[in-house]
Amino acid sequence: MDDQVQPADAARALDEIGRRREQVIRRAMRAACPVWYWWTTAVLTIVCAASFEYRSGALCWLGITLFAVGSLVTGVPVSRAARAAPLRRGLDTARRETLVGLAAFVLVLLGVCLATGLSLKAAGVPYPATIAAAVAALVFAVGGQVLIRYVTAMMVRRSWSRL
Repeated sequence: MDDQVQPADAARALDEIGRRREQVIRRAMRAACPVWYWWTTAVLTIVCAASFEYRSGALCWLGITLFAVGSLVTGVPVSRAARAAPLRRGLDTARRETLVGLAAFVLVLLGVCLATGLSLKAAGVPYPATIAAAVAALVFAVGGQVLIRYVTAMMVRRSWSRL
């Protein structure tokens, strides 16, 4: 009996390990940042901005409360999912790239919101903050998912390079 592993068998085994590892990474990232989270947060942001712009004390506090409670309610399952499926330490080496991507994302959001809001206010459009928040919320909901795909792809690439 030959105890030697054939190169073709070893290559197939490594490919299977890589595919399974990729599958785990993708599932963990989808669980940690589901699509509904981005859209719920976007809607809560618009509601909060609209309540501020309406300039009624009670409505403003209601908007703040709704945003805070909604953020907590949506954040709990997301944080639980992120803690429930921690990734292996070796896969988390892309922290710098992730932080750079996140910082760029926040700067783009702020730029879009400020540019839209100030332009609309200068043009005399009614409710410029609400419209600017809606535009920024749309960028947040779509861009957040793109950011997660980028981070996931980076983690998958790193996991394949470790095989």
